[in-house]
Amino acid sequence: MNKSGLIDAVCKTTSLAKRDAEEAVNALVHVVSKEVRSGRRVVVAGFGSFNPTHRGARMGRNPRTGAPVSISASRGVRFAASGTFKDVLNGKASPPELKAPSPPAKKATKKTAKNATKRVATKATKNSTKKAVTSTAGRATKKVVGRAPVRKTTRAPARKAAKRSAKKAVRRA
Repeated sequence: MNKSGLIDAVCKTTSLAKRDAEEAVNALVHVVSKEVRSGRRVVVAGFGSFNPTHRGARMGRNPRTGAPVSISASRGVRFAASGTFKDVLNGKASPPELKAPSPPAKKATKKTAKNATKRVATKATKNSTKKAVTSTAGRATKKVVGRAPVRKTTRAPARKAAKRSAKKAVRRA
């Protein structure tokens, strides 16, 4: 499993969005690497610990030629799995259970939004003493409470558009 696979797994097991899961994984990696770089040990209970190490300068050999090569000092990290994690790996214990993620909030669809506005409009009509405004823009009259009616814009039919573009082409030529 690589980093993107880990992000997808976090997404599926929690109620986080993919972007939030990515931020969480990146934050964990950032904090662990920052703390280990500063020389401190990081322990994640039930998972393991990240321990900073130091390797001193030493002499090594070039494997191709056998010539001696000096290797400079460096720092590294050692991960040690916790006992709980080792027990889970060896089948002696079951993995810790996660809480079931809460279902994501439903997004309002056009239909549900339309129904909600209808309910609000009918309540306002019943409860309001304002006079209803009517619209007669070439259509049947429509009662609208408290605001001017919204006009729907429609596209020109395809034939008209084709004729217009043909006329423009003739003018250009």
